[in-house]
Amino acid sequence: MSGGLASRRRVIGGTPLLSLRVPLGGRTVGVRLKMEAENSFGSIKARTAHALLGSLEAAGRLGPGSRVVESTSGNLGVALAGLCAQRGYRCTLVVEPGTPRRSREEMAAYGAEVVVVGEVAGGRTLGARLAAVREILAHDRTAVWTDQYENPANPLAHQWGTAAELARALPEHRLDAVSVAVSTGGTLAGIARYFREHRPRTRLLAVDAVGSAALGGKAADRPFKLAGFGSGQRSRFLTGDEWDRALTVHDVHAALVCRRLAESTGVRLGGSGGATVLAALLHAIDAPGDAEVVCVCPDAGDKYEQIFAHPLPAQPEPDRAVLTVLESLGAARLENGEPQ
Repeated sequence: MSGGLASRRRVIGGTPLLSLRVPLGGRTVGVRLKMEAENSFGSIKARTAHALLGSLEAAGRLGPGSRVVESTSGNLGVALAGLCAQRGYRCTLVVEPGTPRRSREEMAAYGAEVVVVGEVAGGRTLGARLAAVREILAHDRTAVWTDQYENPANPLAHQWGTAAELARALPEHRLDAVSVAVSTGGTLAGIARYFREHRPRTRLLAVDAVGSAALGGKAADRPFKLAGFGSGQRSRFLTGDEWDRALTVHDVHAALVCRRLAESTGVRLGGSGGATVLAALLHAIDAPGDAEVVCVCPDAGDKYEQIFAHPLPAQPEPDRAVLTVLESLGAARLENGEPQ
């Protein structure tokens, strides 16, 4: 069960939940996966791209002859490329060498120009991407930056889209925690705004990568770097009030979760989805009263060769808690076997 359904679906929003039952420490934890791969263009970033373009169009900054420019690790670029092709905008996307090959190919297939910057040591490749964006803006008056990092349309897309859908799907259902991977922070910021007002008892888990600066840590090299979560700079959308607990996980361990979940249930998540599942179950170990969690899974695993098609690094070795999660996921089962 990978991204195949996504390719048949051509709408944004209304994505389904998959329900898992995971045995953990003598109890069962209900894990619901918000399957964002079933958006148009295969990821949660379809919501973001639609909102970013819409905000610029409403402000009169985009029109005939415009060139959309953005820095992306993959999913947003695919969605922007597809939407720009539909709306008649030229599109230039700045990526890095670690951006999945399939994502780059999809961007190009939609007609986008794809600019690849070189890898920069010390977790600073994002800075190189942003410098390339600014260079394009300086030399092309038709270029307009969608700016996923600071455009307020980013969190708004998830406040009134992703979060509101979750609340409608589980109106009376117990919901102890929502696990959200962080990169720009827009998804978590939007979900937090909605849940703080409408479901204040639900705990919000911010999931970052070891070596990421998204939540205020120091950027560092991530030798095995998964696209889609973590960042070389601090989120402009998050102040610290948006989450009840922050968890940082190793990219390798998130990839191990993706593999284990695929083996036991057939559900293939991308790396950021694996990170949210890992964090949710690590949280559940520490909070035995929390038995129902939602994991926002930004995409599917079909394009991530580094997770599913190649050997994973042996280091860092999983600690006891991560090993417990992996063992529990080996016995995980889909509740109904199909999306809700």
